[in-house]
Amino acid sequence: MKKIIIYLLCSGIFHSFNLYAGEVSVAVASNFKYTLEKLAEDFEVKTGHDLLISSASSGKLFAQIIHGAPYHVFLSADERRADLLVDESRARQENAYVYALGKLVFLSNIKPTHDCIDVLRSSQLKHLAIANPKIAPYGAAAKQVLSKLGLWQQLKPNMVIAENIAQASLFVLTNNAEAGFVARSMLDRSTRQSMDVSDAGCVWDVPIDMYQPIKQKMVVLNRADKNPAAQEFFRYMQSPGAKIIIQATGYDVL
Repeated sequence: MKKIIIYLLCSGIFHSFNLYAGEVSVAVASNFKYTLEKLAEDFEVKTGHDLLISSASSGKLFAQIIHGAPYHVFLSADERRADLLVDESRARQENAYVYALGKLVFLSNIKPTHDCIDVLRSSQLKHLAIANPKIAPYGAAAKQVLSKLGLWQQLKPNMVIAENIAQASLFVLTNNAEAGFVARSMLDRSTRQSMDVSDAGCVWDVPIDMYQPIKQKMVVLNRADKNPAAQEFFRYMQSPGAKIIIQATGYDVL
């Protein structure tokens, strides 16, 4: 009899846990997709809620939201687009948070004679991959770096413009470009899955004073007001556990 009662009690707890489990539709910048998948696993274990993840460039996701895409949360790769959604009353300031600081890396398949930065002036560099500066924050950061080096105009004919930072990374890792600017997080993901960094010609962690800080900001959209799981996810992203996962996948946190 005791075993039956215990079983019924456990079944009741399990049933209640799933009864209140919800779904959160999250639009995430491509550079953060892998990290979000890790966070989603932890979030589900801790809350029972599921994340429905859609990934693209920040600019593309922003446009989708403006045109009515039914996302609950937007994880942008910059601050500007998240702030614009607040300005347009599609989200509230109290539901906005800088969840990560992105890092820009220059990755080359060409082995330099001296320093990795020398590859940018090498005659061997025929194709340079960068994310589209108009829609991708990491692409805008790459443009700032090249402009500071006085190489933006000179290298324009060599540029392979990717839709987002994930595609830029792929161009370099598949040797469709001799070099490119990628996110540190994307490089970490790729090396774990298919490439050892030691196989690359060189890797240069671009000094952060060469580009504006890539403050990646999230907002809970007003359409999620009746979705408690979305608010719970917002609180979770500020937790020590979430920050540990974020830092472990190539980002800094505030």
